[in-house]
Amino acid sequence: MSGTPADAMIARASALQARAADPESSIWVAASAGTGKTKVLTDRVLSLMLAGTPPERLLCLTFTKAAAAEMATRIARRLAAWTTLGEAALAAALSDLLGRAPDAGEAALARQLFARVLDAEGGLKIQTIHAFCQSLLGRFPLESRVAPHFQVLDERSAAELLAAAREAVLARSAADPGSAIAEALESIAGLLDETRFTEILAELTRERGRFSRQVERLGLAGLESAVNARLGIGREETPEGVLAEASTDSALDLMGLQLVVAALEAGSPAERAKAAALKVWLALPKLARAEAFEDYSALFLTKDGDVRQRLLTKGAQAAVPGAEAIM
Repeated sequence: MSGTPADAMIARASALQARAADPESSIWVAASAGTGKTKVLTDRVLSLMLAGTPPERLLCLTFTKAAAAEMATRIARRLAAWTTLGEAALAAALSDLLGRAPDAGEAALARQLFARVLDAEGGLKIQTIHAFCQSLLGRFPLESRVAPHFQVLDERSAAELLAAAREAVLARSAADPGSAIAEALESIAGLLDETRFTEILAELTRERGRFSRQVERLGLAGLESAVNARLGIGREETPEGVLAEASTDSALDLMGLQLVVAALEAGSPAERAKAAALKVWLALPKLARAEAFEDYSALFLTKDGDVRQRLLTKGAQAAVPGAEAIM
């Protein structure tokens, strides 16, 4: 049915797409999936070629190979269709694209564009950003400081080489116990399991460019100071000192914890046992509290360090409203 709000919306979207496809304008389009971005890009490429731009002077970049293939297919289909359409049908197709009736020169050029694209050196350049950057590196290897005739590794080969390099470094450190790498590995061996150690090495490898630039800019000592400043800790601060500071009366919500004790005492037998444990912990001096901090944190956290899904039973919550929020 014509004249409906949906018709008006479609007309407005078509007008915006035509405006974005205008080769005379510099356009930035931001839109969600399925809204016609590829159509706009296809129309823009066709409009540029109809305006006289040689196909080899156009460059279209996409994020994925699938998107590049889809766009190339759409353009090829449109151009191939133009070569065989009758005069009236071609005029109608070009009118939809240009927003006006085409002149005789544009109609004649439209029939020639398919052949021109096929004859263009290198064809119509529709490629991913990665492929474009690789082509630049291949054309200017010395300026890019890469070896001429280089080849890009696939992900599997890259992972295998990185794993081999990592094992070689670890083996070399084992053969030289006094080296800096050996001392560093010894320092972190007690802090990480094998899986976490591998994950951290992989993360450092992925971000090695950023990490190397920071080391070059700040030095290792400066980088350590920057990390400490970011975390808000002093160079000489230790985990034991942090726990001791966190266990002082001034660092604790003593009034809130008393309400938690009252709520636990009104709960289940297990909660009453927790209340007794919390009272014992609060009665300890600061240093003793720090030594027993795991007993305190077990009231709120699981063994993995996650907040417990249920901190209080319904009965305990009803007895002291707000106690769960304090916990």
